[in-house]
Amino acid sequence: MNVLEAFKPYEYVDGPARMKYRLFEPNVESGKRYPLVVFLHGAGERGDDNERHITANEGATVWVRPDVQAKHPCFVLAPQCPQDGYWGTSFRVEKDPYKLVPNCYVATVLLIIEELLSIAPIDEDRIYVTGLSMGGFGTIALLTLNPQLFAAGVVVCGGGNPERLHRIKHIPLWLFHAEDDDIVPVTYSRVLVQKLKEIGGKVRYTEYPAGYMNSLGLPPHASWVPAYRTEEMISWLFEQRRCKE
Repeated sequence: MNVLEAFKPYEYVDGPARMKYRLFEPNVESGKRYPLVVFLHGAGERGDDNERHITANEGATVWVRPDVQAKHPCFVLAPQCPQDGYWGTSFRVEKDPYKLVPNCYVATVLLIIEELLSIAPIDEDRIYVTGLSMGGFGTIALLTLNPQLFAAGVVVCGGGNPERLHRIKHIPLWLFHAEDDDIVPVTYSRVLVQKLKEIGGKVRYTEYPAGYMNSLGLPPHASWVPAYRTEEMISWLFEQRRCKE
């Protein structure tokens, strides 16, 4: 299976809101509704080619593997963040690290999801989001932006604002990070996990020990490789249902 061809290319346009994305559709049976997995890529896959966020790693494609689709048929949405953008509700300007610039890209992802819900047979109680690196931060941002929409999330080598976690403590989360990550320090995940535990959040955490990634022939930041190959995580994710608090 050509994974790129398995994802149909689209562009969302609504006034100033514009974003390219790819969508995988399962073999739909009449009368059935299916989960939706939203994947947010890392900073290296930003752009407007509508391809590299699919081909760079398995963050989007793991969900369309034949064995996964056989057990868990689902839609997979993979939006692409513009080159100068960032997944989050704000991001820091390199020339002025203390200046936060609002951005609308996570909000645009929500608009795309809203549109899909109106046209596709998606189970609204089984909408999941996952992301790696920049997309890991985006996963937390997306969840906190609309905490009543999602059933669960998987955050890989990411982070987020611990002061907003009270909004999503009812959402099951599984975080992954390598202890010796040299791009996104592991403390970002540790802080989130600790805070979630303190406030009664539903969190699981996998931390790969220093040297583990190198033993796989990978750089320490690439914890998404073993994370997305964790069969227990895949099964766990599809077991989750939206908590209607």
